[in-house]
Amino acid sequence: MCDTENKCERPENLKTKPEECTPEQIKECHGDAEQHPCIEEQD
Repeated sequence: MCDTENKCERPENLKTKPEECTPEQIKECHGDAEQHPCIEEQD
């Protein structure tokens, strides 16, 4: 089942919402990404 609200690339590592991930969690999942790829850009 796909969760359209939280489009997480690594749902197996997700503890809460992608917006609430710590920098350490982001680094663990996405390496040295400048921005968290699981969070949509807000205009």
